[in-house]
Amino acid sequence: MYSVFLVDDEIVVREGIRNSIKWENTDYTLVGEAPDGEMALALLKDIKPDILITDIRMPFLDGLALSRIVRKTQPWIKIIILSGHDEFAYAQEAISIGVEEYLLKPVSAADMMKSLDKIASRIEEEKTIRTATEKLQRKMLTSNDILKEKWLSELVSGGNTSSVFFEQAREFDIDIVAHFYSVAIADLCCESSDIREIDRAKSIIDSIVSVSEDVISFSSSVDTVTFIIKGADSESVEETAYSLAQGIKFESERNTAVLVSVGIGKSVNRIGSIAQSWSEAKSAVKYLVASGRNIIVGINDIYSSGTVSYLDPGSDPIAIRLQFATEDDIDCIVEQYSSLLGATEKGHGHIGYYLLYDIIVAARKLIEELGGSSSVLFPEGVHQERISSIGESPQSFREEVRRIVSELIKLRNSLGGSYHDTMVQRAKRYIQEYFADPDISLNTVAAEVNYSPNHFSTIFSQESGETFIEYLTWTRITRAKKLLSSTKLKSSEIAYEVGYNDPHYFSFLFKKHSGQSPREYRSEKNTSES
Repeated sequence: MYSVFLVDDEIVVREGIRNSIKWENTDYTLVGEAPDGEMALALLKDIKPDILITDIRMPFLDGLALSRIVRKTQPWIKIIILSGHDEFAYAQEAISIGVEEYLLKPVSAADMMKSLDKIASRIEEEKTIRTATEKLQRKMLTSNDILKEKWLSELVSGGNTSSVFFEQAREFDIDIVAHFYSVAIADLCCESSDIREIDRAKSIIDSIVSVSEDVISFSSSVDTVTFIIKGADSESVEETAYSLAQGIKFESERNTAVLVSVGIGKSVNRIGSIAQSWSEAKSAVKYLVASGRNIIVGINDIYSSGTVSYLDPGSDPIAIRLQFATEDDIDCIVEQYSSLLGATEKGHGHIGYYLLYDIIVAARKLIEELGGSSSVLFPEGVHQERISSIGESPQSFREEVRRIVSELIKLRNSLGGSYHDTMVQRAKRYIQEYFADPDISLNTVAAEVNYSPNHFSTIFSQESGETFIEYLTWTRITRAKKLLSSTKLKSSEIAYEVGYNDPHYFSFLFKKHSGQSPREYRSEKNTSES
């Protein structure tokens, strides 16, 4: 399925496209719409569609300006421009931006489907071409490319003076001059150990980075890619870093078998300080590897989560794993430590003793650093004989590891949880209170919790398991169901009550999420209650 997002300031046009195509019978799904380019931008960050259909003339931000931004920040999105103006200048500019299709209004359902099918074919062709050219790209790596990668590696690691770097940048034709910098590192992991899959992911990453003037990238090892992000200020660098991370993770994971983790260093205002940001990005990646999480994380995210000294590079991986374990991780942790006991009974005692002792030490340290008492987790104390006895039996060992991890997660959460848990809960409370405001958006909620939009979008989806838009829509539809069941308000009135200015779009979303129209839902509820 290819996801489609629609932007037009005329409700009639949006309604016409929405209702004239039987989306459920096609290879396309309409995932959202907006009345202007400015509102669309915030939604596009969160939804990440395959195809954008946009009017060319809209208030606040027109279709061409929107297309330019999307091409820069989400280059995989294919764009269809709609225009009521048969003027060559518009078409010419659209072509220069890289728009796929340019259609004149009014657009019939048949013409729209023809354009969508063309774009779908191009998406598949690009995948085929990308796969075919990966080996060729590797073979064509010149000595100059190798020298450039070596120079970039020295740049991020601080292997020379700033004046030398500026001089060498001119030799490689790289624009390194900026007010602020940040370094991000992507770790590419493929369970099948298929190097071709990692090469495919790198090819996708190259295509995303190639359209951005603010990002310089190089392959720093077989399974990592390093990025130098430039910007005019610290905020723009952070936005670009998180937008880039979202893009490469989203595109790589849906097109390959590779899992992507991204660590992001703090922004710095001197080229000589790039090494500091690189070191922080490396620390963030080490944390991700140790904690077993394939997510995007900035060094500030780690420190603001209440992390302590043992998260420094080279520190205890058991402590890191316990610090950020969730209930979903319990089975995996138990299996991992149980597998270390070996396949036979012989030798279980010694191995089990040392493994269990390490887990207990890490758990006690974590509780104490969070301000709690380890006696809650170990009321009888920690005795060598008891540990040794438990370690003798694989079954007892598994049960004790499960108990420690389960109780630790509960205790850790009761002592305050993570900084991000608190932020997400604040955001959700704000959404619950203001969901009826039609102007509520990713940007407004991000500002409320003092995060940049891309950073907030990343953390919210990773911590809550759903995107901001999905949570907002769920909140609105849930409230609508309550109003349909308990009031006699018309469907159009309920649409306005829950934050939708377009009653037809509300009905479309309601049916998409509940499988019934608002009328059918009310009728069924009334029948079941009578």
